[in-house]
Amino acid sequence: MRTLVVSGILLLFIVVQLVQGVNAKHTIDGDGSGYYAYLTTVLRFKTTDFKQVFEYEKTQRGLDYMGHYFHDYNGKTVNKYYAGTAVLMLPFYILASAYSKLANMPLDGYNIIYQYAAALAAAFYLALGLLLVNALLKTFEITKPVRLLTILSVLLGTNLFYYAFLHPAHSHVYSFAAIAGFAYAARVFMLSGRTRYFYLMSLMLGIVGLIRPTNLLLVLLIPFFAPNYQLVKQRITEIVIHPLKILFALVFFLSFFSIQIGFNLIQTGEFILYTYKNEGFHFLQPATFSFLFSYRKGLFVYTPLLLLLFSGLLLLYRRSRFQFYWLSGFLVLLIYILSSWWNWFFGDSFGMRAMIDYYPIFAILLAFAFSAFLKIRAGQVFLTVFLLLVVPLNLVQAYQYEIGILHPDSMSKEKYWHVFLKTDSRYKNILGSQPEPVFKSLDSYKQQNFFMDMESNSPVWTNNSIRLSGEAHSGMYLAQIDEASSFSPTLVLNNTQLFPTFGPMYVSAHLMFRELNPNAAAKALMVYAATNRNNQLIFYKVQKLKQLPDNMTNLWRYADFGMKVPEWSDEVAQVKIYIWNPEPTSFQLDDFAVSIYYKDNIQDDE
Repeated sequence: MRTLVVSGILLLFIVVQLVQGVNAKHTIDGDGSGYYAYLTTVLRFKTTDFKQVFEYEKTQRGLDYMGHYFHDYNGKTVNKYYAGTAVLMLPFYILASAYSKLANMPLDGYNIIYQYAAALAAAFYLALGLLLVNALLKTFEITKPVRLLTILSVLLGTNLFYYAFLHPAHSHVYSFAAIAGFAYAARVFMLSGRTRYFYLMSLMLGIVGLIRPTNLLLVLLIPFFAPNYQLVKQRITEIVIHPLKILFALVFFLSFFSIQIGFNLIQTGEFILYTYKNEGFHFLQPATFSFLFSYRKGLFVYTPLLLLLFSGLLLLYRRSRFQFYWLSGFLVLLIYILSSWWNWFFGDSFGMRAMIDYYPIFAILLAFAFSAFLKIRAGQVFLTVFLLLVVPLNLVQAYQYEIGILHPDSMSKEKYWHVFLKTDSRYKNILGSQPEPVFKSLDSYKQQNFFMDMESNSPVWTNNSIRLSGEAHSGMYLAQIDEASSFSPTLVLNNTQLFPTFGPMYVSAHLMFRELNPNAAAKALMVYAATNRNNQLIFYKVQKLKQLPDNMTNLWRYADFGMKVPEWSDEVAQVKIYIWNPEPTSFQLDDFAVSIYYKDNIQDDE
């Protein structure tokens, strides 16, 4: 099994890198850049302040880059992510540095060798995690063929594949491996009572917490790994009567988790920081149904393989009611907590990525289900058909997400079925964004409102494209966007309207639009553009006017926008907000409303 898993992962790694080609230079990207930033901050810039990495990344990203994982904390730039992913990447970073030095390449932490090293690190921990899952399943007396089928299904039938090979700098594959190690150690300890596995379990829990502190919730799952309540009581008694074991377990836990504590202390003088600034949980409003079943990111919509978990739970109930109730309670709590996160769909992501970390636990239930189905002829037929449907679906959707056919954060039922199984390049980037979510209600912000009804002149709006028409949505005037005039009336804020703000701002806009020909506004964009005192563009962000293509014409429709933008600093000299159509097509606009939400003092931003 070991040779098969390692060679298979290595082969997949090579194939993916060959297919990616020049795109491999963007391996360290998105949230992965935040996890990775510890390495370049400490080893390249020789500091614990992330400001230099933030400034470097601004030079490498698009003009809409805001470095959402970096925050100011008492004059220092801190990283909202924990250091665990970077710690596990460290050996591969060192190898990349050594190779780069031999090849006379810059030791900048980001050249192509470092990108490959980050991808190789993820492949290594994927293989390690799968081997640990195999060992875990052995303790549940799962046969070798079923273990192999389970491992292949988890790898190819879930979004683990995507985050291991296509977005490998994210934390999920590292958490997957760490939780697999924790689960194996906990299981063996519960069955055997051997102290070294108690210490190994504590060590692995420290690694789990150092990667993603919310995963420390796993400590509540420990009793599940015992077949009955009596054995749990026995193990607790064995530990309690030996206080030194508890002390040593704490030392093993802190041997990793204290890395973050020490880093925080050196950087800010404080042991514990809450680095998820302006983020948190809505425990009274969990989005549980959406978390599991929505077209936006629903767990069972994008990873239908996991529907077999229900069969696995039923079989667990027959095997051990104690384990069934304990695991069921844990899963309910886990889903409740994760779905209570303010951004319950976890931003740009393929599927419900927050659950990838727990796939080692899910593998146990999948193995139970596979074992039962394979014992009967009808079950074999069902399982074969089911896997032949869900595994290719997962791989196709991973491809769709990677090339921009699936929207990164704003899918809906209509969008999902519009692009279902479509892989042609004409479906790339045709879907629009829903307004970006915010943690706190916009009611807590101060607000400026601007409105262009196309009827009257305004000192802050231009009159681009306005003309008299009896077809206006309201009044007698509208904006006609066509080949002769590709820009809408523009909201222009200059020095007299701009003032210092604190923290990210939010721009909300809505308008009415009417297409004269099918999909005339398909590529139209709402633009927020900020320039400095040298008239240089310093921030540029867009959202599509239409959510998806359709054939509706000669009908006034509502378009809604919402985006986070940076604070207005002294550097900002002008801000423009407008609709731009890059295509020579014709459509009409009316009643353009813009609201800008801001905080004008530091206290408001806290």
